[in-house]
Amino acid sequence: MAKRKRKRNPNLIKAKHSYTLAEIAELYKIHPRTAQSWHRTGLNAIDETTRPYLFIGAEIRRFLKEKAQNRKHPLKEGEFFCVKCQEPRRSLNNKLTIEITNKRLGKTYRQAFIRGICEICKQPLRLFSSDRKVQELARAGLIIKEHRTLLIGNGDSSLNTDL
Repeated sequence: MAKRKRKRNPNLIKAKHSYTLAEIAELYKIHPRTAQSWHRTGLNAIDETTRPYLFIGAEIRRFLKEKAQNRKHPLKEGEFFCVKCQEPRRSLNNKLTIEITNKRLGKTYRQAFIRGICEICKQPLRLFSSDRKVQELARAGLIIKEHRTLLIGNGDSSLNTDL
């Protein structure tokens, strides 16, 4: 079973309407217990003494935006986000490679993929960037080697046909 996205669109909620937990769960296609856990972790009801709990749309939007902001990890110069560690990490020395593609980013810059290896868990790290960022990393003193894509093979055809 595929993992569900954690990203919830706050714009699905109308700011001046009120919602019950069941309506929130139905709108975001989540389990009602998830909506209840949101209430326990900071989603404030209009009146905590009456049931069913009612939530104003502006409060739900605030809660979802705050939740999304808390998941962000700002990266410093030369850092990657390691998916396994779930933390910003640096790459091992001499293991940083750059692949600059011919795709354009705006009028002046080209697309670049910066790859490294996590210093803690040894997982591959990837960062989508531009050739401008690559130049900044080189000036900062990070050791960089450019990756060249080459096709290696023999001249034989790879087609499976009867000759």
